[in-house]
Amino acid sequence: MRVIINDNSTVEFFDDNRLCGTYHYEDPFKSYFRPLNTPDGRDVVDPPPKDHPHHKGLQFGLCLSDVNFWEEDLAHEPKERQLPIGRQLTERIDTLPVTQGIGFTQTVMWCTDSIVSFLETRTVTVTQAPNAYVWTWRSDLIASRNLKIVTSVWPGPGYTGLGLRLAQALFQQGSTRPSDITSGATPPVISYLGQGVEVTFQQQAEQANALFLSRCQDQAGFAYMSFGPTNNRELDLRQGEHLKGTYAVTVAKR
Repeated sequence: MRVIINDNSTVEFFDDNRLCGTYHYEDPFKSYFRPLNTPDGRDVVDPPPKDHPHHKGLQFGLCLSDVNFWEEDLAHEPKERQLPIGRQLTERIDTLPVTQGIGFTQTVMWCTDSIVSFLETRTVTVTQAPNAYVWTWRSDLIASRNLKIVTSVWPGPGYTGLGLRLAQALFQQGSTRPSDITSGATPPVISYLGQGVEVTFQQQAEQANALFLSRCQDQAGFAYMSFGPTNNRELDLRQGEHLKGTYAVTVAKR
C-alpha cells in the first residue's frame, strides 16, 4: 500500500493501483475522507445532501458553547443556538515514515477569524485485513483557551465526534451489529452491515465515547454513525488540557 499527498489538496491511498480512500485537507471548514472504498471498489460514503452539506464524509467535529465546528453556516444551525462558525485549518501535513505506517500526520488549527480554540495533531494510517481496509484515526487536541464542548440541541444524544454518513444505495436495508444498540450507548465496537459491505467503528474502551446512530428506516431517513466525546455530556477544558481519541474504522467487503 502507498500514500500520496497531492498538490490539489488531497491525500490518496492506494492498494496497488486500486484507490482505497481520498482525504481532503484544504476544505474551508473541516478535513474529511471521501471516497472510502472497499477492496472491490465500492464507496461506503454518501455525498453531502443539500439539507446536510456539512455531512462531507468521514470527518471529526465538535460544537463549543461559543463556536460551532460542526454545522458550517447559520442556515443549518439549530435556531436555538446560532453560533459563529469555526474552521479547521491545515497548518501542516506530511506522510509518515514507513516505519510508522502508511499514512500522514496533520497539524490543524481550530479557529474563527478572531479566536483559536484548539491546536490538533491528527494521525491517520491504513492497513490491510482480509477483504478489508482498517483505518486508524488518532486525534490529540490541545485547548488554546478555557472552553466548554457542548452536546447537541437536537433531540437525543449528540451527533458530533468522528462520524460518517453511509451510502444510501448500499445501506438502505442495512442492519447493525449488535442489532439492539441505540444512540447514547458507549460500546467499544459497532458494525453497520449493508449490501455486500460492512463498516465497523471501534474505540478504545476507556474513551467511552457515546454513539450516535441513525438507520435509514428511522425518522431521519439516512444511515449515520459516530463516536463523540461529548455526545452524552458537556466537557470543560482548561487552557493547555488535552482531548485525545483513537478510533479504528474498518471498511470491508461482505
